[in-house]
Amino acid sequence: MLNKIHRLRSVGMDNGIATGFGILYVAEEAYPLIPYVRGNEHPLAFGRTPRLLSILFTTFVNTQNADYNGKTRTLTIGKDVRQVARRMGMLTGGCGRQNTVTSIIGYQDITFTSRDGKEIKPIEETNIVQGESWNEKTITFTWEYVRLMSREPKEIPLSAVVGTSGGSLSLDLLVFATLYCPEQKELYISRNNLYKIVPGTSTETVSTKHLTVSLTKLNQIQKIWVFSLTRAGLVIRPYGMPPKAENRVQLIAE
Repeated sequence: MLNKIHRLRSVGMDNGIATGFGILYVAEEAYPLIPYVRGNEHPLAFGRTPRLLSILFTTFVNTQNADYNGKTRTLTIGKDVRQVARRMGMLTGGCGRQNTVTSIIGYQDITFTSRDGKEIKPIEETNIVQGESWNEKTITFTWEYVRLMSREPKEIPLSAVVGTSGGSLSLDLLVFATLYCPEQKELYISRNNLYKIVPGTSTETVSTKHLTVSLTKLNQIQKIWVFSLTRAGLVIRPYGMPPKAENRVQLIAE
């Protein structure tokens, strides 16, 4: 589990009315990182598309829209889903849609772990299959996974998610900021903990050169948090707040 010294308040969503889907939602327990996914060897423990799917699913579960039926826990791949997936960059390139379909099918084979240690399957059933159009096909989530997606969802700007294109690490750091960066406090992640938290992290990925590029990009695509690098790790603080090393919480993996 990720051990947080400070937990953020829940987002007030005013009945979850989404206008244009400029704001997406992410939930801690429904985001596919090693602490919550059983079987680190599973392909869904790696890659950008499974992470984007988690944000897509969580957004539709927590907003009023035409494609999600809360009573049956069923998401239809309708016009809204396809539009948001396209805007998130999930359908671009020669294999974009194919990778997305592969990841949806793969979600049936993994198990998430809730905060209280319960193992949860995300998908009850789906009629999405490889080689066929996914238009108007359906995904029925388990009620336990809907609960994970509905527990303390946080707002994350679509523009920032799109701006992290090209890799998983920048997206993960943006999600960490969204979920764990307290108001008026800094969030610190050591490089050693980054290895444990982020699937597939390599020495090159957390090198000073690579992290500098990632953090510079994150600072360019949004003005909510400031990302900076120290010798031992990285620091995230709310935009406009001066650095305060004594006012810092740390994200660690148990």
